[in-house]
Amino acid sequence: MSLNSILPNNEAMFNFFKTYRLPLYFSKPVLWHVQEFIVAATAKGYRGKVVDIAEWSSVHRTSIGHFLAYGVWDESYIQKIVRQESLQFVVSHSKKTEQPLFVIHDDTVCHKTKPSSQAQRPIEQADFHFSHLKSKSVWGHQVQATLVQCGDHSLIHDIHRYDKTKQSKIDDACELAKTMPIPPKSGYALVDSWYTCSKLINTYAARGYQLIGALKTNRILYPQGIRVRLDTFASYVAQKEVRLVTVNSSSYWVYRYEGALNDIENAVVLLCWPKDAFQVPKALHAFLCTDVSLETQTILDYYSRRWPIEIFFRQAKGNLGFNGYQVRSIRSIERLWTLLALTHLYCTMGLGKPLLFGDGLRKVRKDVKGQTIQWIYDCGKNGIPLDNVLKRLKAA
Repeated sequence: MSLNSILPNNEAMFNFFKTYRLPLYFSKPVLWHVQEFIVAATAKGYRGKVVDIAEWSSVHRTSIGHFLAYGVWDESYIQKIVRQESLQFVVSHSKKTEQPLFVIHDDTVCHKTKPSSQAQRPIEQADFHFSHLKSKSVWGHQVQATLVQCGDHSLIHDIHRYDKTKQSKIDDACELAKTMPIPPKSGYALVDSWYTCSKLINTYAARGYQLIGALKTNRILYPQGIRVRLDTFASYVAQKEVRLVTVNSSSYWVYRYEGALNDIENAVVLLCWPKDAFQVPKALHAFLCTDVSLETQTILDYYSRRWPIEIFFRQAKGNLGFNGYQVRSIRSIERLWTLLALTHLYCTMGLGKPLLFGDGLRKVRKDVKGQTIQWIYDCGKNGIPLDNVLKRLKAA
């Protein structure tokens, strides 16, 4: 019995690789590194650092760093698998259930410590980006992510670094929108206020999708042809003109406007205040929907389906080390993100049946723990000295 592998019979992961023909595209050493990454990334306490991967690997952390920075393997094939599998599943599920297909865009900042002027090897391609969570510009990488969703299933479709020197966020989102399949039943793009614009609306419309997005309160409306700011118009809305709508156990006073906006010929705009804060200016939120046939309740219910991308960012940073990497080359960083997306796909689609990521993560951890115990038991049966086992487990 070899001491090189703690996980010699990971049948579920082998079948996962085989399903997407990874053994045809990658060598055994590459697949071994990929397996070790998935095992490490799903382990408790993983922070995104190479030393965490080394805890589950039979090689030194410098070998793992070399694999990420200089290894001969094509990460674009893994990216292709993630995109194809996510779309194939949600399109199939939409056909089967006749439920809408949702595409969710958002971005986040992976915050890093700004290097001093004396640093010889700073992290590549980092810059200042505005963080909505911290309400200020922070140093790091800005990452664009896209989820696709149907019913209760939300799958990561794309993760990539946003390069503001090449194109705008809107142009970036439009490029991805052009790759979306025609929805079988109906399709909606769900975005925050940054992406709610005519260019993205028109790009998605060409693919058969409507757009539902948050709206900044300084946008211009044209009620009865009169040009007015949204927040100014909202101040004239009377109590008798709104109705109470409940979304996910929270209640809001909602006014429905249908008409023109700047650069948008016709759309529904919902002006919303929390139940206990009607006409409080800072409590006002607005949402736009290009599908004017939808009921007010349905628009807000659909927009609430955007929440899974916030959960994804939280889970990716909290469990998969999305924010904790310390590798410096941009190639290594982008390869880490690619493997993170594959790990997310494995936890949701690679365990025999579709699962929520949290459920899949717990199952992988349980399986790995069981396999580790089995490996220790087999070592005992085969008379392998305890010192050797402890050394392989890095517990000596």
